[in-house]
Amino acid sequence: MDDGWLFIAYFTSSEDCDTYGTFSISGNIADVSIRDGVPSYEVSDSPLALFYNYGDATLNADIDSWHLIEDKSKKVADMTLGSNIMKGAIILQTSKDRKTWVDVNTITNAFSDTPIRTSSIYSTSDVELINGCFYRVVVIYETRIRTEDGPFILPDKFDYKKYAEVYEFYAYIDTGETSAIDPNQTYNLGSKVRVENFDGYSGSTTIDKKDAHYGWELGRFFVSGYTDEVKNTNGDMVFLKNVGDKVTLWFKLNENINALRGNEKLSITADTEGYDQYFETPKMNFGRGVLIIRYTNHNNVQQEPTIYTNYLEANATVGADTKIQLFEEGDYEVALDYEVTSDELIDKIGHYRIFLRFSVRNGNCMVYPFDVVTGSELTNSSMTENGFRLDLAMSRYLKVNIKREVLKDSADGLIEDTRFNGPAKDGAKYTDDGIYTITVQNEYTNQLTVKKIYVGTNSVLRAYMTTGLSIPEINALLAQGAIISDDGTIHLASITPPAEQPSEDETPVATSEQPTTNEPGTESHQVENKPDTGFTSPTIISAGVCIIALGIVAFIVMKKRKTPTLNDNTEDKGGVDK
Repeated sequence: MDDGWLFIAYFTSSEDCDTYGTFSISGNIADVSIRDGVPSYEVSDSPLALFYNYGDATLNADIDSWHLIEDKSKKVADMTLGSNIMKGAIILQTSKDRKTWVDVNTITNAFSDTPIRTSSIYSTSDVELINGCFYRVVVIYETRIRTEDGPFILPDKFDYKKYAEVYEFYAYIDTGETSAIDPNQTYNLGSKVRVENFDGYSGSTTIDKKDAHYGWELGRFFVSGYTDEVKNTNGDMVFLKNVGDKVTLWFKLNENINALRGNEKLSITADTEGYDQYFETPKMNFGRGVLIIRYTNHNNVQQEPTIYTNYLEANATVGADTKIQLFEEGDYEVALDYEVTSDELIDKIGHYRIFLRFSVRNGNCMVYPFDVVTGSELTNSSMTENGFRLDLAMSRYLKVNIKREVLKDSADGLIEDTRFNGPAKDGAKYTDDGIYTITVQNEYTNQLTVKKIYVGTNSVLRAYMTTGLSIPEINALLAQGAIISDDGTIHLASITPPAEQPSEDETPVATSEQPTTNEPGTESHQVENKPDTGFTSPTIISAGVCIIALGIVAFIVMKKRKTPTLNDNTEDKGGVDK
C-alpha cells in the first residue's frame, strides 16, 4: 500500500461508522449468508443497486476543521485511475474468485457535487448474478486540518489524512439449475468472422493464413435446458421448452485472453472507440470484448439491446461454462465483438465478431379456460353459467381459434347456428350463452388441442355437451318423452306396455298367484311388475268367488225346472191309455 493511505475495510453497511458517507445495497434479497469471509446475498431478481450516499459537511467545513481537499494523484495502492482523484473517487470492481479484480466503474471528483448524491453508483447485471460475483467498492479521499496559522507571509501548517474505505460482498441468483449440463442436450451457435468495417464491426472478410485469428476459436456459444429444437422458415434454430425447462445461453472461453494460443504477444485488447452498426449502438469503450443481446417480443417489437462491456475480462473464465442469460419465449440476436492484437504481424490489430440468432418457444399446445366468477379451471366438456376467460400460460405464439354455437328455431325444430368463429387472445372473456369450441395449434410441433365449454342453462345444449349426441338425435329422444337432467344426462322414457283393461261386456276374472315355497335357508325376492287391476285384495276376491258360486247354483235350479218328464212328452190320443 502507498504510504499515507489509511485503509478501512467494511464488509457490511457503513452506517454509524466514521466514514465519509454510507454504503448500502438495495434489491430483492432472499437470503443472507457468508462466502469467503464476506456477506453473501441471494437476489430474487436483478438488478441489485449499489449506493454511496454522503453529505457535504466535510466538503464545506472551515479550514480549522477536517475538510475535503483536492487530490491530484491518480494512484492508490496497486490501482491506477484514468484521471486525478480530486475531491474523492469511488471505484467499483468485480471478481469471479476474489483474487483477480476488474475495474468496472470509476467516479472521480465524486464529492464535489452539491446537493449530495442519492442515485445508485452501479446496478448489477444478469451475467454477474447468474454466475455469482464478488463486488468491491473503494471510496478514496483526502482531508486536512490547519494546525498552525502561519505568521506574516509564511504558509499555514496542516495535518493531512488519506482514506480508503473498502466494502466487499458477494451476490448471486439461484436459478434452480443443476450444475451439470447434459452434453447430449446442447446446441452450438455462431461462428467468427473478421469484420470489414473496422470501427462498426459490420461486414466480413476472409480469414486467411496470414490472419492472427486463423485456425483457432476464441470460444463458443451454446444453448442448454430445452426439450427439443427445430428450424424455422428462415433456417434459424427454435428451441422448444416445457414446464420446468430453463433455456440458457452459455459461453465457453477457450483461450487466455492475455496470451492467445499460449503466445503473450497475441492478446485480446481493449477497443476504446467501438460501435456496432447492426445494433446501432453509440460509440463507446467496448473494453476487452463487448457482448450485445437484443430481444424481440411476440408483437415483433425490438427491445433496446443489452450491452455488457469488457465482457471477456470481467465475466468469462478460461475453460468454464459461463451462463449469459435465461430465456423465455421470444426471438434473440447475440453478438460478441472483440479486438485481437498481435505484436508479431504487420497487420497488428484485427476486429472480429461472433453473431448468432435463435428463438425460444413453449412446446406445449394448451390453453386454460377459467370460470370468470369462481376462478376454477374448466376442463374439456365443462359447463358454466358464468362464462370463462382464456389463459395461454405465457405461450404467446400458439394459434388459438374459438367458435361459438347457439340453438335457433327452424322448421325442423332446434338446430345449431354458428355465431362466431375466429381467433382468440390471452385473457379474453366469453360470457354469452352458447357452446364454445376452442382449437389450439402449435406450428412448431404440429400438435392440435380441442376443448369444448358450454356457457348457459339450456338443457338441450347441456345434453349435447354431455352425451355427444347431435341436436337432431336429442330432439328425437325428447319427442319420445326423454328427460334431460341438470348434468346433461338423458333419461329415456319407459318402454313397458300398458296393462290390458277388460272390455265392458267381459266379467273380470280374478287370478291369484300361488306363493313360492322357499327352501330352508333361502330367501325369495320378487319384484311386482304387473299393473294393479283392482282385483288383488283378498276381500274382493272372496266376494267374487261367492257371487260366482251363487250364480252357478241358480243356474242349475233353473235348468232343472226347465227339464221335461217322460209324461210331458206323451201326446193325448183321445184319452186312450197306452
